[in-house]
Amino acid sequence: MKAVIMAGGKGTRLRPLTSNLPKPMVPLLGRPCMEYIIELLKQYGITDIAVTTQYLPESIKSYFGDGTDLGVNIQYFEEERPLGTAGSVKNCESFLDDRFLVISGDALTDFNLKEAIEFHAANQSVATLVLTKVENPLEYGVVMTDESGKITRFLEKPTWSEVFSDTVNTGIYILEPEVLQLFEQDIEYDFSKELFPLLLTQGKKLMGHVAQGYWSDIGSLDIYRQAQFDLLDGKVKTTLKAEQYEPGIYIEEDVRIPQSATIHAPVFLGRGSFIEEGAIIDKYSVIGRHNVIKQGAQVSKAILWDHNFVGSKAEIVGATLCHRSRIGESTHLAEGVVMGDDCRIGAKSLVKTGVKIWPNKEVEENSTVYSSLIWGGKVSKNLFSSQGIKGIPNIDLTPDFAARLTAAMATALKPKATVSLSSCPHPFSELLKLTMRAGLNAAGIHTADFGVTVSAASRYAVKAYQVDYGIHISMGDEQEDGATIEILDDHGLPIDKPMERKIENAYWQEDFVRVTPDRLGKHSYHPNVSEDYLAAIKREICLDSVRTSSFLVVLDYDSTVLGTSAMTVLSSMGCRVVQMKAKDGSHVGELAEAVKMNRADLGIRLDRDARRYTLVSNEGKVISDDAMIALHLLIHHREAEDKEPMRMGIPVSAPREIEWLAKKLGTEVIRTKESLRELMQAARSLRFQPLFDGFYTMVKVIGYLAEKRLPLSDILPSLPAFHMARQAVFCDWKNKGKVMRMMMEDIKGKQVELLDGIKVYDSDGWVLIMPDMDQPHFRVITQGASKEIASTLAQTYAERIQKYQTI
Repeated sequence: MKAVIMAGGKGTRLRPLTSNLPKPMVPLLGRPCMEYIIELLKQYGITDIAVTTQYLPESIKSYFGDGTDLGVNIQYFEEERPLGTAGSVKNCESFLDDRFLVISGDALTDFNLKEAIEFHAANQSVATLVLTKVENPLEYGVVMTDESGKITRFLEKPTWSEVFSDTVNTGIYILEPEVLQLFEQDIEYDFSKELFPLLLTQGKKLMGHVAQGYWSDIGSLDIYRQAQFDLLDGKVKTTLKAEQYEPGIYIEEDVRIPQSATIHAPVFLGRGSFIEEGAIIDKYSVIGRHNVIKQGAQVSKAILWDHNFVGSKAEIVGATLCHRSRIGESTHLAEGVVMGDDCRIGAKSLVKTGVKIWPNKEVEENSTVYSSLIWGGKVSKNLFSSQGIKGIPNIDLTPDFAARLTAAMATALKPKATVSLSSCPHPFSELLKLTMRAGLNAAGIHTADFGVTVSAASRYAVKAYQVDYGIHISMGDEQEDGATIEILDDHGLPIDKPMERKIENAYWQEDFVRVTPDRLGKHSYHPNVSEDYLAAIKREICLDSVRTSSFLVVLDYDSTVLGTSAMTVLSSMGCRVVQMKAKDGSHVGELAEAVKMNRADLGIRLDRDARRYTLVSNEGKVISDDAMIALHLLIHHREAEDKEPMRMGIPVSAPREIEWLAKKLGTEVIRTKESLRELMQAARSLRFQPLFDGFYTMVKVIGYLAEKRLPLSDILPSLPAFHMARQAVFCDWKNKGKVMRMMMEDIKGKQVELLDGIKVYDSDGWVLIMPDMDQPHFRVITQGASKEIASTLAQTYAERIQKYQTI
């Protein structure tokens, strides 16, 4: 049997380790990652190997040659341009004349390949994917199979709500040659995104073999370090080419260690390294070849490649160094520091936590390095949450972060694109806006300042002013002490996942756009965005009807600017307003009491950015989010035959009576995922987004009541009744995938919907199990024939989630 090792990866998330080295060549205990893969193949009798290369191919070829030294036969197939995973294997087609195995050159595993090959043969499959279970499946392709192992569904890099299993694709495949006939030569083509889904649609037999053993995709700096610690702990069934002098102390030949030096297991010391007197090599340190650790220096949980010099009394704690760097006397490298080749750090310097230093950089003596050289710093998680980029002001979201974010965004945009900028009135939001404007203009991107406004106005103006993208910055309310950066597409919708990934990848690569001064982006100011937006909203109703009705509205709001805008709109409509400042009554119950006390027609509370809102009827009844969806359907439906029926997105968690109401009204609703983009995209034909626009909702509801000449309390009984319950259940991030898998196993045989999360139907109602994307918990949402049934359902499934975590 032959094998193909895919070795073309750039390893952008491993930079600066991969600045001068392809990802398969990063060393693990002194040997390239790909060498462990070759040894695994040889262990199972696979010695004819094709290696696909693309990024820095000569470093791979010069190290491995034709494979003779490792007892295998290697042929290289270089891509002139990226061809994707399947395309790169297609490039080796002349080498492949029978069943073959595909494996990544930048993973570490000890899987039993013989078992996988026999599984493939026994099931007569055209393609078998080797699968494994992981704690966090988000960065991998989730694969779902039936009891026989037949693959039923793929989810490439899912969100938490799509993680129906913790079983993921390892990138190891056993394939029949016929699958390569399904697409053309020399085109970019992907196994997981294109070829395997095509095989499924064609009804081909596609199997998944769940392997036992160790597997790690070396996809980030943290995972790279952990893989070496796992090797030291013996978690990987492989042979370390070093002698174990004492338990956990692995030493290659010609290492000099004086008696006064201290070594704490487990450690690895590479050939020709010299540890001087009084030096301390603490546990989980990996010292490559020909390193010098001077007198009194301390190395702890650090990884050093080859030919580094660590000066006397220097401390390296949790850092990673590439080749040929010199660390001066009494210098301290803190946790998470990563340093490329050929750097010089002067004596008595301090390099702070998380700093990354690109190759060939020099730091003078007595310096303190707070940020990365040359470009950016450390990102410990995905930039985007379910609602944009969120963080604590001036801690997570700093002006420095905003500048780097816009530099990354500029890299992902077409040249000379125009991006609008807007913010809430908070001074910090405006500060970030100024920083982002400078970053975009410096990268050659034009900017349009929409001023201080709400996110809904920004969404409206992106379309109205025909800009390419928009950015809106807002502060949370008092309960959410944080800030949010929203990035919008040309329709005013949150950008899609592929665009999010482009920006994240550019941020991680830190290879930002720079232009000459004559090509800087231009800036324009548009002071009337808020006025245009509010005027457009008022055109959606009959103002004469509202003015003659003389509505009394109780208004509760979070910011003075928001309250002033709302007051202006209501006054221009002839409404009388009772104001409630947030400090006087931020609880919705107090708003309801104020409505009854003042005998008002309507109460409304607007959050700081008016994206979230609460309505209260003239009788003091608080309108739930689900009832608000039904009310919007009632308000927006079109009865005239000459008009297109309204289309609106409703979340998968909405009660089923919403569809019945829509059918009765002749409107169209589309069940979507709960993400903002999905819901907004379904209603893209509307000028405004009713579910996420407090100003529009306020005006539209008042206009509808005036048109019908009815109080809201008379309208609400015409809406369907339903019984819902909701619970939040804590779940550690590492257990989320396991919980989803066990839930799927437990509900076999029941009617299930997997649009977003796991939705289970039974005779009493339904339950939706949603892993939260941003927080370590699950949301359990239920609907039942009664409030008691809905609550019981929610409690039952909440207890299941708690139980699964203990197994």
